[in-house]
Amino acid sequence: MTRALPGFALAVIATLALAGCPASLERAPVEEPEGWVRIGAREVAVEIADTPAKQERGLGYRDSLAWDSGMYFPYPRARMLTFWMKGMRFAIDIVWIRDGRIIDLHPNVPFEPGGNGPRVRPREAADAVLEVPAGYAGASGWRIGDRVRFERVEIAD
Repeated sequence: MTRALPGFALAVIATLALAGCPASLERAPVEEPEGWVRIGAREVAVEIADTPAKQERGLGYRDSLAWDSGMYFPYPRARMLTFWMKGMRFAIDIVWIRDGRIIDLHPNVPFEPGGNGPRVRPREAADAVLEVPAGYAGASGWRIGDRVRFERVEIAD
């Protein structure tokens, strides 16, 4: 499933979002989302970590992640995955997904300044992972078994 969004519309949305945001926000939402993840009533703008290099870097070496934003890691088949917090500067929730359903949740995974932090694994094989700001999954009421819908954005020129 894809969603087309003209390039100029993205620029307008980003400009309006930034103009109306208080300076206290840690980071602006994803300006040009590569996709959307919908779980229940929440829709999260995501960057897609779909190459080994993007997956290895993940959200590392950033200072924050805006609410309603995240990173989505798709895999071609379900497998036991291990994630760590290398280079992370803030805590996150990790949502493990298989066949379009949440199969496990790790809330408030802490970071370790200058270290790799904890290693986390799901209870069973996953074919996708969603990382969101710490506390987001709980605030959204997400539970194991919830339906997950992912849409990749197609940018129209």
